[in-house]
Amino acid sequence: MNEKKFLKLWLSFAALLFCGIMGFNYVIDPYLLYGHHDLKGLNRIKPKAGTHSLQSKIHAAHRMAPDVLIVGNSRPEMGLNPAHSYFIDHNLQAFNLGQPGSGLSVQYGYALDILRDHDIKQVLISVDFLDFVTSADSTTDPRTWPPAPSDADKRRKYHWDGTENNAYFLQSLKDHYFPLIALSTFWDSLTTVANQTPSSSNLLANGFNPAGDMRHATTHEGVKALFGQKIPQVYNSFTMRKWQTDTPGYTGSPDLSKLQFLLRYLNNHNIETKVFINPYHINYLDIIDQAGLTSEFWLWKKRLVTLVAQTSTKDTITLWDFSDPTDYIAEPILKAGRTPLKWFWEPAHYSQALGDLMLDRMLGKPGTGPTDFGHPLTMENFARHQAAYKNKLEAYHQRDPEEYSHLTAQLPKRDKD
Repeated sequence: MNEKKFLKLWLSFAALLFCGIMGFNYVIDPYLLYGHHDLKGLNRIKPKAGTHSLQSKIHAAHRMAPDVLIVGNSRPEMGLNPAHSYFIDHNLQAFNLGQPGSGLSVQYGYALDILRDHDIKQVLISVDFLDFVTSADSTTDPRTWPPAPSDADKRRKYHWDGTENNAYFLQSLKDHYFPLIALSTFWDSLTTVANQTPSSSNLLANGFNPAGDMRHATTHEGVKALFGQKIPQVYNSFTMRKWQTDTPGYTGSPDLSKLQFLLRYLNNHNIETKVFINPYHINYLDIIDQAGLTSEFWLWKKRLVTLVAQTSTKDTITLWDFSDPTDYIAEPILKAGRTPLKWFWEPAHYSQALGDLMLDRMLGKPGTGPTDFGHPLTMENFARHQAAYKNKLEAYHQRDPEEYSHLTAQLPKRDKD
């Protein structure tokens, strides 16, 4: 074989290999970027999609053009199922835009992008205390607008003020076409094919994370072990700085301003909106208390109540609170063994079963779902719920003293401020 023929053969082989890798990555679609049909046993389960949700979810939401949008972080992502019976019964397509580990600029910026392009009828916004706290030494004026830009902004069609984003087209090309030729994608495609098991991490086309990996981890390591891993992380998050609700010198914070901006848009466009405070396992509430932040926790709730009352001029926005101590968030963990709890995976993340009850409460007819779990939080009932909170927390400490002692034993001693 002469050199010319060898080179031609080699280039042909390289071209075929290159096209084969592109085709394989496109068919397997490990990151949910293309939205074509999936096949059971081949690519229905997407173990690698969760690691690319910042890249894929906004494109998937635009592609679906949903009627209902679920906004927040990893908690609603694995708690609120867009296939809940309410949405099916009302012929509504819901998309879960929950963004694990992302700040409010991403959560609300992405939501606004979908709202501006599609006829959204309902929005569910989960809010987390830790997402809103600000450092006691912060000097950022909450009135500063717009928020500081980030790389994720390039994936939005529109800027905060609604003008077109010129960076979107190029970023969309990069997001959709670069993964086709990347060897890392090829490896993730192979991983996808090899891990078509219920215990794998997964992300559905409607944005929901069914938490199969959490169930697998629980049945192998046990409930106590998972809580034991998460509790120090949560405690460190609440004590790594001196946190407070308001920026020093102001009423409110930059993150409350972001929520206000989104709520004003929803109010102006008459979109039914449920803002809800996520449920936390009682261990999580106790960590907030042990970190000396219970008063700031309630000041944050007060800011939310005020914000909703001032913004919802057409009574289309409601604030719900699912964080009050109840039996639903106080499941004992010490004797749970390797059987997953009914309502929580670990202190911060609740199960779909609890998310279903939350949707029943917020979207069903009055009285739907358990009436002792979750309630609208308003200017009228705020003081009553705040006054009862500490007693409710203490009642569970007395009911399960071993559970409370087990938690406090895991926390470092801390000087009272």
